[in-house]
Formats: sequence, C-alpha cells, structure tokens
Amino acid sequence: MTITQSGRAREIRNARRLIQAAGLIFYLLAVQGLATAGVGAYVYLSGGSLRDLVLPATGGVLAVCYAVIGFHLRRYRLWARNFSFAFSAISFFVFPVGTTLGALIAFCIERANRAGVFPRPRPVFSMEATPEEAAPLLRFDPELTGIPAEAQAR
Repeated sequence: MTITQSGRAREIRNARRLIQAAGLIFYLLAVQGLATAGVGAYVYLSGGSLRDLVLPATGGVLAVCYAVIGFHLRRYRLWARNFSFAFSAISFFVFPVGTTLGALIAFCIERANRAGVFPRPRPVFSMEATPEEAAPLLRFDPELTGIPAEAQAR
C-alpha cells in the first residue's frame, strides 16, 4: 500500500466522522428548538394571547427541520448537505453561539466535500437537437412581407 492510499483512506475516515458530528449538532439544535417551543407553549398556557403561539409553532417547525437534516446528513444525502450548508450560513448571523456552530458545520461539510464523502450528482442527459431543430429557418411569403419580389431575390 502506498502512502497516498493510506492518506486518502484516513482523509475519508476523518471526513465521515466530521459529518457524523455535524449531524449530532443538528440533533442538538432540534432539542433546542423543542425547548423553545415548550417555553412558548408555557407562555401561551399561562394566560398569553393568540400571538404567543408563533414562538412554539416556529420552534416546533425548526426542531423538525433540524432533526430531518441531521438524520439524512448522517446518511450522506446530497440534499441534506445543501440544506445544512444553508442553515449554517443563516446561523452565522446569530452571534456568538450561532456563528461558532455555523462555522463548525460549514467546516465539516467543506472537508467532507473535499474528501468525496457525498455522492456525485447524476449527470443530466439531454437530447442533442440538430441545427435545423434548434433554430428553424422561417420563410415568409413575398406577398406578406411587403418587400418586392426583385429585392428578395438578391
């Protein structure tokens, strides 16, 4: 075995561990979303108004999204990688904890992409059109164009 093969296997193994850690972070964010939903529900049940249901609804939706992303990210799904990168980019603006978690998730995803852990997108097959089909030549009747027939012949 050569050194490059050994290094490559180690790089892939480390990238897989980083993705597992990123999935765990998303599970922890789901727990945080459920806690937020619980606090919002408590505020509503203790005499809050109907507008106080926005917090538990938002927390619950985020918790479900985080859990689904974490689950599928740990199974190396390509769409989960894209959504987790988007969530990490959004969390950069939540200073200081969100910035740290967003940077950590983006780092994990970037390392896994470089190692080739995620599957490659499938190629899109297209039917090649002939030049005639791509840009058909339109021929007009000389009577409809308003140009004399002698001018069109040139």
